[in-house]
Amino acid sequence: MAADRRVTSPERGGWPWQRSLQQRIVLTYGVIFFGVLAFLMVWVGRIVYAAQLSDAEHNLELQAYLAANTLEDPLSGYNAEFDAFARWESSEDTTESEEDDHDDERGDRRDHAEGEDEGDHPTVLPSTTASPSPAVDRLQQLARVYATDTGARVTILDAQGNPVVDSQFVATTLDNQIDEREVQTALRSEEMHDVRTDPLTGVSTLFVAAPIEQSNTILGFVRLARPLSDITRGIWALLLQLFALGLLALTLATVLGYWIARRIVRPVQKLEEASLAIAGGDFSQQVPVESHDEIGALGGAFNHMAEQVSHMMTQQRLFVANASHELRTPLTNIKLRSEALLSGIDDADLSQRYLREIDSEADRLGHLAATLLDLSRLDAAVDGKNGDPVDLLPMLHNVVAAQRLRIEQNGLNFHVELPPSLPSVRVWPEQIESILVNLLDNALKYTPPGQSVTLSAQAIADNLQIVVADTGNGIPAEDLPHIFERFYRVDKARSRRSAAQSQSSGVGLGLSIVKTLVEQNGGRIDVQSTPNAGTVFMVSFPVNSR
Repeated sequence: MAADRRVTSPERGGWPWQRSLQQRIVLTYGVIFFGVLAFLMVWVGRIVYAAQLSDAEHNLELQAYLAANTLEDPLSGYNAEFDAFARWESSEDTTESEEDDHDDERGDRRDHAEGEDEGDHPTVLPSTTASPSPAVDRLQQLARVYATDTGARVTILDAQGNPVVDSQFVATTLDNQIDEREVQTALRSEEMHDVRTDPLTGVSTLFVAAPIEQSNTILGFVRLARPLSDITRGIWALLLQLFALGLLALTLATVLGYWIARRIVRPVQKLEEASLAIAGGDFSQQVPVESHDEIGALGGAFNHMAEQVSHMMTQQRLFVANASHELRTPLTNIKLRSEALLSGIDDADLSQRYLREIDSEADRLGHLAATLLDLSRLDAAVDGKNGDPVDLLPMLHNVVAAQRLRIEQNGLNFHVELPPSLPSVRVWPEQIESILVNLLDNALKYTPPGQSVTLSAQAIADNLQIVVADTGNGIPAEDLPHIFERFYRVDKARSRRSAAQSQSSGVGLGLSIVKTLVEQNGGRIDVQSTPNAGTVFMVSFPVNSR
């Protein structure tokens, strides 16, 4: 059976991520999230780094000014140390120059002493200048205290930029610092820092300096130095925490993206499975509609499509079955009578009767074939622009003249209600004529003698309405929705006459042709029927507005 066939999904080519919508959604979601996260981390990292560096600079400058304020306070007595250091430096310079003179003098004295007697006085050599340590002990102690409190290296310079004390190195190992950027800005009483490689430690270091002033006189400078690694250590710890939180967020986002992708893809997979099942012949397939978004709308549209396909296939099977039945019946009659004639019949009247029945059945087959051909042509027709605007009133009068005698011969009263004029409509007149002939033929077949058939036309709003009504037996309510289906007949509820009395084939195709022609001309057909009271068919076409 067709329903037992299994249709597999066609093989998908390309890369793995190209074959899976779910993987593409998760990958795209993850890449976008990772890119945004990386950008935010870099942006936040730069802001945090700049803020930390600015904060460290500000704190270091503040500490340098506090130290300078302490040193320049007259009550602290540190100005005496600077004076002592200055005197020591001055004496050092003088000593160096005197030592050069003493060397020359000693040479002269040695030459003169060779000619003197033993009673002469001995040579007195000048004593060396004392070390500056006693003068700077308090400054050295203060530098170490500040270094402990601030965590920075503290250097105290004199007014000429010479190192007096240093909390980490021997001051005499340092070069003159007067040309350094932070010292030059301190000379101008400005706040400025400098980041450079410390020649003594070989690491990148932040330097700040503050002037030590008394009475507008610069006694010296306080310089604080701190390695950048000490400042950035906290920044890297914060960035590491941000990175860990970012990885956690990325993991959660990936899990969430996977869940969302599954929620999106699962209905699509159900659609695929249902589509393959329908392709295999199982037209009862339906997909669950779990949402009201586009995916839910797609599922609803698919279910509607499946219902329509199932209905069409049912109609097709019924059409084939009915068409086969309608073809087989006259063929069977022809076969039986032809076999009887071939077997030899002595009764001439019976032979003539069989021949007439064979001819009638042949006409019936021809009419059925022509009707099926018309249906095939109508189904294959492409909807396009309707015909030119036409006045249907002359065509209506022609139909009345052609059908009046036939209707009256069947014992029916034919009433015609046509106005003097009608608005023009864009239709094909020959197809409208076919519609009316089929409707009148249908009324003729199912209206008992003595009853009436009415044809009327009128303009209602923007439509031209043509009505064919009869006072026959009517159509039961349960059959009314199916009367336009092919091969559908309501013989059980109507007194059907012989097919030979009408132009119809009597196989239930007339109303199907009518509905198809009405829709192809841009119109609409409605039906109202009351059992034992009659049926009314109303055909409407939009009035031409130009």
